[in-house]
Amino acid sequence: MRFATGLTTVSLLALVACGGGDDSLTGTNNNGGSNNGGSGPMSATVNGASWSAPTPAAVVSQSVLSVAGIDLNRGITISFAVPATGPGTYSTAFNNTNGGIAIVSNGATGQTWATYQQGGTGSVVVTTLQAHRVVGTFAFTAVLSSGTGTITVTNGKFDVTF
Repeated sequence: MRFATGLTTVSLLALVACGGGDDSLTGTNNNGGSNNGGSGPMSATVNGASWSAPTPAAVVSQSVLSVAGIDLNRGITISFAVPATGPGTYSTAFNNTNGGIAIVSNGATGQTWATYQQGGTGSVVVTTLQAHRVVGTFAFTAVLSSGTGTITVTNGKFDVTF
């Protein structure tokens, strides 16, 4: 199980970083923006504190939407992947049947929280999915990968042109 979840995490990050294959929608955000504490192309509240990613990336490959962003001031990355082919609500909760996941990583501490672990909850709501743009919201509670504890992400929103 640990191998499978590690492989899923690596696959998600590779999709976002590399952009997928030629036959799919791929790319990174070309929006401008500043890291202005809670607004921009991707923002959320993480354990009660404002989080914002000025230049998130989005990729659609083999009917999987992957979105990731980093708050440059805090060094915290939020990423998620869901099987989205159009607007809808997609689960990222533990043991969901669609394969959706959400991950929070803290670059300063090396800690990672994930919804694919027991106790993980959440969803991504896609309101717009076009050839070069994705818009939606997200909220989840993720479980610390090693040790105990959770992190709560609320009020998440994204509007990424790719």
